[in-house]
Amino acid sequence: MTNGSSQTHTLGVITCFHATGERPPFPEKIFFEQLTQAGKKYHINIIIFNPKQIDWSTRTVKAWTHPSPNQWISSTFPLPCLIYDRCFYMDRKHYLSYKPSVVRLAEDPETRLLGRPLGGKLQTYLMLKEYPKLQPYLPSTYPVRSLQSVLSALKAWSTILLKPNGGSLGCGVISIKQTLSCYFISGRTKQNQFFQDVLFNKKQLLVWLEHFIANTRYIIQPFLKLTTPDHRPFDVRILVQKNEKHEWETTGMAVRIGNPHTVTSNLHGGGEAVPLLPFIEKLYSKEVVIKIQNQIKELTDLVPNYIEAKHGPLLELGLDLGIDPQGKVWLLEVNSKPGRSVFLKIGRHELRERAIQLPIRYAYSLLTGGKAG
Repeated sequence: MTNGSSQTHTLGVITCFHATGERPPFPEKIFFEQLTQAGKKYHINIIIFNPKQIDWSTRTVKAWTHPSPNQWISSTFPLPCLIYDRCFYMDRKHYLSYKPSVVRLAEDPETRLLGRPLGGKLQTYLMLKEYPKLQPYLPSTYPVRSLQSVLSALKAWSTILLKPNGGSLGCGVISIKQTLSCYFISGRTKQNQFFQDVLFNKKQLLVWLEHFIANTRYIIQPFLKLTTPDHRPFDVRILVQKNEKHEWETTGMAVRIGNPHTVTSNLHGGGEAVPLLPFIEKLYSKEVVIKIQNQIKELTDLVPNYIEAKHGPLLELGLDLGIDPQGKVWLLEVNSKPGRSVFLKIGRHELRERAIQLPIRYAYSLLTGGKAG
């Protein structure tokens, strides 16, 4: 429904630009096109820009707009007062190159972020761990402070999971299984390619780890059995978002399933997506399905409100959950810049559409001091 007001507002979207010469020079083009369409209903103009390119002396920025299908135009605009952060960083070096610009924007008294991005996996885990009601859902998580910490974890658990602290899309996630005769490694490279390796002694493992981890910050977790009976890893992606009444709502849920004997279920790693309820009904008894649903409900009720109270204003969160063979739910990850493609993969176009509309409706309520209609 088109809102009655004819006043035009602007929502700025910050993103990281490619260095490839591609035009427009950023990822998520389809999402930004759909965001632009949703904005028109509320007379909100969407402009996409690199935070490094802000001219603070004039408070202007060179930004991209999408005025019509297949058309992207670059022009100079006044710096918007409301900002949607969709910056994704390839590694720590990439993040540090953007950090001063993003921090300045976040701290500027004349601008406001729709939501304050979360820190890395370890920082988020430590924050969640402070809440007693969430502790049973959290896998043990430790930083890789040295290679010795990996050996200690293997001694304690025999099979472990290593994840980049700031990574996404399943890149750089590996499992290490210690047997009597070798170390079996399986996972995805930092370029998101599947691989497996076998190392035959501790010295080989340490050399391999030093090369693989390099300068990336990693965390260690015990390896949880979160697979189907035919050994396919799966997780549940839940999208929770603020609506125009500034209330949290669960936009949608879906299961992401990886290839057999792999570590991640991420769609970028070749996984597939299916609706949640039919999937768990095939794997678990009626009683266990109810138990799973109750755990999921508790997490969607508790996590957004708790994180917002501890961390600051949020717009949306992606909750990644694991479910073990007994029906215990684990909170694997919380992402403050969630994707929406999983809903298209399960054929729920209306969920994807609502997932795009809600940020616009929330932004409109902030820009007008009222509620979206």
